[in-house]
Amino acid sequence: MKRRQWMLGAVLAAALAGQGQAWAETWPARPVRLVVPQAGGSGNDVLARALAEQLGQRWGQAVVVENRPGANGVVAVQYVKGQPADGYTLFFAGVSNLAFNPLLYRKLSYDPQRDLAGVAMLANSPFVLVASPRLGVHSFADFLKLARAQPGALSYASGGIGNSTHLAMALVAERTGLRMLHVPFNGGGGSTSLMAGDTPVMMNVVAGVQPYIAGGKLVPLAVTGAHRLGALPGVPTFGELGYDVAVPGWYAIVARAGTPAALVERINADINAVIGSAAFRDKLANQFLEPIQGPPALVFQTMQRDAAAWAPLIRRLDISL
Repeated sequence: MKRRQWMLGAVLAAALAGQGQAWAETWPARPVRLVVPQAGGSGNDVLARALAEQLGQRWGQAVVVENRPGANGVVAVQYVKGQPADGYTLFFAGVSNLAFNPLLYRKLSYDPQRDLAGVAMLANSPFVLVASPRLGVHSFADFLKLARAQPGALSYASGGIGNSTHLAMALVAERTGLRMLHVPFNGGGGSTSLMAGDTPVMMNVVAGVQPYIAGGKLVPLAVTGAHRLGALPGVPTFGELGYDVAVPGWYAIVARAGTPAALVERINADINAVIGSAAFRDKLANQFLEPIQGPPALVFQTMQRDAAAWAPLIRRLDISL
């Protein structure tokens, strides 16, 4: 009897796997939605739309970008969780949504590993420390001298409490021994505050502030990463300055948990093909993004790595949402 049950189970599993493979081969039969947890016009939105255009061409179906900002991506994840696990709703996730939120929220409405399925990594962005021209500093050394002369007096902007821009600047403050006041904003409000001279400094992804740097509205002081950026050759890395400031700024595509494995593999292969194309790599370079290719498992491996690395800092900051 047990042998018969085992054989029936094996036959059923094989049949389901075959169905999943067939489904993956014929998918998509209708438009696919790509949910972005930021507002339209943001750097994330620009990248998502570039990816959507390329995938739409490969799939012969429209890939529609839906912007659902709010609560560090919680609003968008809740929406994705409520959709069928059929691959027709994908989530454009960032490190904050997958690695940081579970450490920040006391009652987070989702568990990335339980509720989501990793599909593909996309790219990683360096961060840059920028200052308001009104602060009157022209180098990282100038900034440190000013901040140390006024302990606790200077503030820094971010895209929200627990946002990667918040944690990045908190890391800079810890590594340099500075005491600063955090001023959270929604979306791009932090950069606007700097340009108006209301807030002195902030850490941000390069693509989010490069136009303002080029226009002389923000002053770049230091960048993350192992090498200087071609677009900012005169701006040193934190490493060059003697500080260990490594900040993850990656993006990935995930789906609702339960999406057939064969379909996840199919979407992963197509995204990797897009990332490998010269045209898309040029678009990434224009946004100062470094491409990442790999299997679906790489998404949660990267998430787990950064969650473990940043948990101690989040505990020391005593952030609880």
